[in-house]
Amino acid sequence: MIYVSLPVHTQPFVIAGQLNNFAHFFPAARVVLHVSAEARFTPAALASALAAGHCHNAVVNPLRASTSWGNILAAHLANIAWIRAQGDATRICLHASNDMLVRPGLAAWLARGGNFLNSHPVLPGSYWRFAAPALADPALQALCRKLGNAPVIASQVEGASVDAALLFDVATLLAPKLADASPARYPREEVWLSTAAHALGGQPGGRPYVFSEIHRFDRVFWQVLRWLDPLLGGPGDPRHPVRRAIEYAMIKSGFHRIDRRWVDRIAQDAAHALAPYESLSDGKVRWQVFDRHGLFGVKRVPRRAGSPLRAHIDRLATATP
Repeated sequence: MIYVSLPVHTQPFVIAGQLNNFAHFFPAARVVLHVSAEARFTPAALASALAAGHCHNAVVNPLRASTSWGNILAAHLANIAWIRAQGDATRICLHASNDMLVRPGLAAWLARGGNFLNSHPVLPGSYWRFAAPALADPALQALCRKLGNAPVIASQVEGASVDAALLFDVATLLAPKLADASPARYPREEVWLSTAAHALGGQPGGRPYVFSEIHRFDRVFWQVLRWLDPLLGGPGDPRHPVRRAIEYAMIKSGFHRIDRRWVDRIAQDAAHALAPYESLSDGKVRWQVFDRHGLFGVKRVPRRAGSPLRAHIDRLATATP
């Protein structure tokens, strides 16, 4: 059985739409919803939306952990524990409530085996905005020591897929350490899971299968930093006011947003158009972001029922056998 761990916190009818999207493009998967303790809806409202949407591919985890930006790991760990108790999992995929699938064939792609994770070494002086706070996190340092001084490895969570037995071992290791950890200024889910999975011998069979707008943003922003950082005196503090101002202006410009053109490229498996974006350099190392034939979804899709992008993806589903 393939399971999907999906933390949710807003818009029950949008959640139902995402589940219908998964049912069409990934019918082999059973989705486990983790409802945040801070969710903006009641369990009754979610149940009503799922019933109205005829969502038969999902179950709701009764455990509700607190979540916030950078604090999604607890939700995934709760779902992994629930999945483990079912006793039939072979593979677990991780998703977010603002991603959607746009192309069939994912189950066959995952059948290649191995673990679908990024292998992004996190090093001092990296352009990645979360490198410094991650490396300074005492809880992460303690985790790496327990793993034999393992290197810190980051991975996109959306579209990551891990052999269930390995992920159960990872979750057993991480759960008590997360419970004792103090808040940190980086998304632990993007670092702890992949660091532990790699250290425990997880062999990569591919890369995450969701194309994220973040990688589009980072590609351009890091090009700017190659010019900017020397003017600021070397590898910059991500909190430097000039750097922050430029980053904020670029975010507000929206140049990196996923649009219909990118959705259609992935839906049509246009590998020639995707290949130039297959790898990234953070100023320290270059790593592979995705496999050019291995993209099946996109992030970020607005969590609004009336979103034109969401409507376009829904039309793709109705047009795809």
